[in-house]
Amino acid sequence: MELKIKNSPNTNARRQIQNTTQRFLKNNFVNPDSIVNVYFVSQSKIRDLNKKYRQIDKPTDVLSFPIWPKKSEIPKKGKIILGDIFLFLKPDQQENIAYLVEHSLNHLIGKHH
Repeated sequence: MELKIKNSPNTNARRQIQNTTQRFLKNNFVNPDSIVNVYFVSQSKIRDLNKKYRQIDKPTDVLSFPIWPKKSEIPKKGKIILGDIFLFLKPDQQENIAYLVEHSLNHLIGKHH
C-alpha cells in the first residue's frame, strides 16, 4: 500500500490514515499494492469541488474520486491507483479522520450509500 498525503495537519492524522487504510484494504481483500491519494483542503476548495462534481454549492467534510467503478474491476495484483480522497476538517473533527477515511475508501471500491 502506498499513501500520498498532502497538507496533513499532523503526524497523528497521517498515522490514523495509514492504519485505517491498511486495515481496510486487508479486511476488504483489495489489492495490497494500491495507491491512495489523500488531500487535506480548505473549506473553499472542498466547496468548489462539491459544486463542480456534485452540483452542490456548499462545503462537505469529504469527497472521494474512485478510479474503478466496481470492486470487481480493481486489479488484484500490481501497483494501481484506487483514487483520491479530499478532506476538509474543522478543528473539532480531528477524531473523525479514521471514520471519514474509511467512508471514503468504501466509495473508492464501489460501495455507495
